[in-house]
Amino acid sequence: MKRYIRSDTAGRYTQIQNDVVQRYNITLDEFSTCRMRTHAHPEERRVCKWHPKNSVASTFELLHEIGHIETTKRSMRRCESEYYATQWAIDTAKEYGLIIPDKLLNFYQDYIDRELLRGQRRHGSGYDEKGLKLKV
Repeated sequence: MKRYIRSDTAGRYTQIQNDVVQRYNITLDEFSTCRMRTHAHPEERRVCKWHPKNSVASTFELLHEIGHIETTKRSMRRCESEYYATQWAIDTAKEYGLIIPDKLLNFYQDYIDRELLRGQRRHGSGYDEKGLKLKV
């Protein structure tokens, strides 16, 4: 496991990635043996399977996973967890002056909407009929 991404001639996004990893005390486990996709372990403050790239998409994905660590509560439904993690990522990206492309924001909003509909199909109660819409 490692705590920093790269230090030699790092690009803008890589510098932001390094900063948030240090700022929020995150451990990165790029070669984890757990699940196949990028995910967070909030209790351990660890992000697994995230592969660093000097890009806005990679940076936002890392921010989203750190958002799970910073915002997830055990009582949250999946759609709420995804919403608050993504909203945290948007707010943090703004702090760094990042502009998140609409295509990427739409991808995350669609995911939140799918999780909301899935919960409703499973007869969950108390869902907000308006859904959980990201604030950009």
